[in-house]
Amino acid sequence: MIHYRKDNYGIVTLTLDMSGETVNTINHQIAGAFLPVLDHLEADTALAGVIISSNKPSFLAGGDLDYLHQAGSAQEIFEYSDKLRAIYRRFELLQAPVVAAINGAALGSGFEFSLACHRRIALDTPKTILGLPEVSLGMMPGGGGIIRLMWMLGLKEAFRIISNSRMFHVREALSKGLIDDIAHNRTELMTKARHWILSKPEISKAWDTEELIPRNSNPRYIKTANMVADLTSEVIRKTRNNYPAVLAVLNTMVEGAVVDFDAATRINARYFTAMILSNNCRNQTKAFWYDFNKIKNGYSRPKGFGRFRARKIGIIGSGLMGSGIAYISALEGINVVLKDISKNIAEQGKDYSRKMLDKLVDRGKMTKGQRNEILERILTTDANSDFDDCDVVIEAVFESPELKKRIISEAEKFLHHDTFFATNTASLMVSDLAEACVYPENYVGMHFFAPITMVPLVEVIRGNKTSDETIARTFDFILQIGKVPIIVKDTPAFYVSRVASTYIMEGILLLQEGQNPAAIENAGLQAGMPLGPLALADSLGFRYILDVEKNARARMSTGFAYQSAIAVLEKMVKELERMGKTRKGGFYDYYEEGKNRLWKELSTHFPQSTDQLTQQVLMHRLMFVQCLEAVRCLEEGVVATTYDANLGSIHGWGFAPFKGGVIQYMNDFGVREFVLLAKEMEEKYGERFNVPSTLEQMSVEDTNFM
Repeated sequence: MIHYRKDNYGIVTLTLDMSGETVNTINHQIAGAFLPVLDHLEADTALAGVIISSNKPSFLAGGDLDYLHQAGSAQEIFEYSDKLRAIYRRFELLQAPVVAAINGAALGSGFEFSLACHRRIALDTPKTILGLPEVSLGMMPGGGGIIRLMWMLGLKEAFRIISNSRMFHVREALSKGLIDDIAHNRTELMTKARHWILSKPEISKAWDTEELIPRNSNPRYIKTANMVADLTSEVIRKTRNNYPAVLAVLNTMVEGAVVDFDAATRINARYFTAMILSNNCRNQTKAFWYDFNKIKNGYSRPKGFGRFRARKIGIIGSGLMGSGIAYISALEGINVVLKDISKNIAEQGKDYSRKMLDKLVDRGKMTKGQRNEILERILTTDANSDFDDCDVVIEAVFESPELKKRIISEAEKFLHHDTFFATNTASLMVSDLAEACVYPENYVGMHFFAPITMVPLVEVIRGNKTSDETIARTFDFILQIGKVPIIVKDTPAFYVSRVASTYIMEGILLLQEGQNPAAIENAGLQAGMPLGPLALADSLGFRYILDVEKNARARMSTGFAYQSAIAVLEKMVKELERMGKTRKGGFYDYYEEGKNRLWKELSTHFPQSTDQLTQQVLMHRLMFVQCLEAVRCLEEGVVATTYDANLGSIHGWGFAPFKGGVIQYMNDFGVREFVLLAKEMEEKYGERFNVPSTLEQMSVEDTNFM
């Protein structure tokens, strides 16, 4: 678990190597293993220094979430945190320099460990990522890293990094002062560590030599106190108090800045304990750790097929989506053939990659040499014949069945029989498009979402004749390019658009009923959605929503439930000539300075009722329709698993991440309580709140979704 080796210079190398694991994590077992090692180091009068290294591809991946979530009490969690805190502190107070030789990812507790070392040297590779991502899981760093980073960078900068779960590549980490040096290979990494130790450096930390933290981090000074007040207001405005871990980080810093270092780290441990026990933490780790790992490990993937890795892909269409797919694929080391009607237009698509890569170079996340190497992977063309040795070809053209079918028949004749063909479609039936294929078993839908660099989700759409092997290969490819695949049935609107539309339509229906539009929008935001339903409708565009709804309505029961909402959209488009955000006018007015406001004439065309619903009722209506529709999708096999449904909802349309997704929302609410309230809402507001039989049965049995 920990290999101990001392050289002739008195330098001890501790190599972390957890047996049977692909990565090193900080858990109760490895924490216990450190204790006798520390006893030995502290007793060694001839100790010249210590190098912490790893025998895994990564350095140290963080804490053991399984252990933390199985812990039965606050006392147990606090003691775990306190043990880690004490271990880091003992390394920090050794009378010999300690170097973290970071050969790969150092995240969470692993990065906290490195912060306790006297020097950090990192291997300069794309996979060496450093940071404290805990807040994104509803928790916070618990080993004193918050206090150390505050001393190192100042309260404001440290708070920005931790609260946003910022992760850094090596060169950016060096520029921020998070590490001290870089190495280009493992030999250089260890050599630099030894040379620094032998230089007999000064190793005392600022928090052990200075009486008080600097004024710009000490809230006893008025300027810092005002800064803290501004940060607090900003947090509440942005999170609407839905993410307590963010405020817990700030509170830890403020309280920790006015006491000694050891007391500050105990404060850190107490807040950490409270966050681990919070519902937010349970919900977010369920989604972003457990559900994500089920998808990543292929629980939904058809079994019996070897792992597929694309070497070269083809893309037809160099618009925003096609050029975006080319960029993220080349970034992952895949060769790309980008085709359009002319090589000139395809080159314009390649310019997207140039601009994105130039930004990474400017930010210090990539060298110019690495940029050029990635660009060389993208070949532009106007000829289908260049697809002859591609492993997969993705068509990303306009949503026209006729155009897509023509492209299929033109390109398919140049493909190898092992190549599979994918259409990027948001609304067209894959089975219908596959009629143009000679080999429909090799044809599949891939629904990417815009902006492609930010939205991690891809819906994998299985046509009537799509083979299991094609689904498995598509699943693997999406993971290869760093996206999250969920497999969905070939039904109108698929999963994401179908469920997301209920949020939009319920918001529009509330407007039609006479509810205050500002209250509707605020209810959506307070419930945890990234946009209010009216703003989301504007961003998608009313014509697009109407097209999707009309295509799906014939086969979906909820389409008729929202006939009144569709009438509102038709009125906005045909009578009021307001189309949405791209046309500078929908439910909102849009101004160049970005100060968007609800259209002042909304109340003229949709008069407000004297019977205004409470914010809680508005929130329940907006969220319950999504949950109920998601359960219907599970019952109909549109999605197969709860984890696909959860991650699809968060990444697909931004469903309240702090609730852990659309299915976990019901667990958090309490399934029995959810069903009782849904039945009340059905009586008051209509059949769209009808409880599916699966949910009804779970309520009777008093069980939760797994």
